[in-house]
Amino acid sequence: MIKITNPIQKGFYPDPSICRVLDNYYMVHSTFAYAPGIPVFRSCDLKNWILIGHVLERKEQLRLDGAHISKGIYAPTIRYHKGLFYVIATNVSGGGNFYVTAEDPKGPWSDPVFLTDAPGIDPSLYFEEDTCYYIGQRTKEHPAYYGDCEIWIQELDLKEKRLVKKPVVLFDGSMKRTIWAEGPHLYRIGPMYYLLLAEGGTEFNHSVAVARSKSLYGPYESCPNNPILTHRHLGHTYPVQSIGHGDLIETAAGEWFMVMLGTRPLNGCAELGRETFLADVTWEDGWPVVSPGMGRVPDCLEISASDNEQKVLLPAADIEWTEPLDMRCVGLRDHPARLPAKMADGRLHLPFLPDTMEDLSVPAYIGIRLLSRTFDIQVTMESEPDGTEESGLLYFYNEMHYVKAIIREREGRLEAVTVIRKGNEQEEWSRTEVAGCIHQIRLRGQGQILSVEIDKQIMGQPLDIKDLCSQKAGGFTGCTVGVYASAVHKASGRSAVFGPLHAEFAD
Repeated sequence: MIKITNPIQKGFYPDPSICRVLDNYYMVHSTFAYAPGIPVFRSCDLKNWILIGHVLERKEQLRLDGAHISKGIYAPTIRYHKGLFYVIATNVSGGGNFYVTAEDPKGPWSDPVFLTDAPGIDPSLYFEEDTCYYIGQRTKEHPAYYGDCEIWIQELDLKEKRLVKKPVVLFDGSMKRTIWAEGPHLYRIGPMYYLLLAEGGTEFNHSVAVARSKSLYGPYESCPNNPILTHRHLGHTYPVQSIGHGDLIETAAGEWFMVMLGTRPLNGCAELGRETFLADVTWEDGWPVVSPGMGRVPDCLEISASDNEQKVLLPAADIEWTEPLDMRCVGLRDHPARLPAKMADGRLHLPFLPDTMEDLSVPAYIGIRLLSRTFDIQVTMESEPDGTEESGLLYFYNEMHYVKAIIREREGRLEAVTVIRKGNEQEEWSRTEVAGCIHQIRLRGQGQILSVEIDKQIMGQPLDIKDLCSQKAGGFTGCTVGVYASAVHKASGRSAVFGPLHAEFAD
């Protein structure tokens, strides 16, 4: 047996969708205004996941101009049919619902096919023989209350690349006044069609519900045990919350599992964002039972071992500045590989662009996801800033909530400065004079406390960073950390030079 510990994807990897092709599993996640868009992971044992590429890498695939951090790409679904992989998702910042295809999940993926007359978010695909069906979510034409939504189906003509025939409403929730029926997936299992969906919104009241029908177009019967999975009844102090947005998968051995998102809040705050969890599923009376005998997402579970159990080397702790760029790296609103930066001799020459982190543009920022509250991020930087130029490390939640540890120039002197921003409040937490052009910057996290060191000097008192999260600042993402440079709305033409980014996360 293989022992699997939850979460199976730590850090900001929300809205999981999964499919299996022979002995390999493939999983995708939402990326919002981060780029590249929609990471693709592969596993052969549901335990060890390898990042093999991204769905949306080219500029023509991913338009995020002016997108706030929690806009952009929502809730992808991945499916495989007759030799072709399909990913369908929503770009809420431009174009709406679209799908792309690839013969190899590593890519390259096609340009998006945007669908007209396809309102709502969180689309999915269902294949039956040679026919493809679009499974959508939308607000009702005459909603009775905020969040009054319905799930609908319509045939998708893949040759003509458009929806055809008429849409049919399948389901509008498992309970009276259900809010945010969304994230639908449709399966045919035995003689029945099963509609899996999320309900309650993606916060504390999140849940997974299911309905079934003998006919594709319904009527769909709500499971008498709905919701089949939620953690809202466990209270606000339970260590795993917001469980929902599930997708079912059957192994080659005939075992069933569900992937879903969840959070691990501390003091009511989940800075890591929505992560991906796994639970086992059995079938009773024709209905799925998640975590039988337990009724919640387990801390760990077991799956039958096979000859394909993979041995995975953990990613290197350092982000080396090489081409192609390490796939763990992300930027804002465009692929960081398209920044006007240079990589030479293992060093990154990051330009002082006019853009700042507050601007809804493409700042000179290359980050990685925060994978643990206990971390050690270090970098050596060569920088001689002038005027408004600044560069250093950033701990980033959104445009209005972040911490930056930077070197800048003021009145002919170099300063090391720590700035924390929470909404409209921005504070210079610490400031000290420094010398020379080579600087060591270090961010250390412990719990929800951040310590900053610059040139081996402790920069003021540790910072409380728990408010840099969706529960306090709104939105749907998790935190990232990375290197940053800006001329703060001025033209520069110069660069800061960074050595490898050392990123160490505790389990």
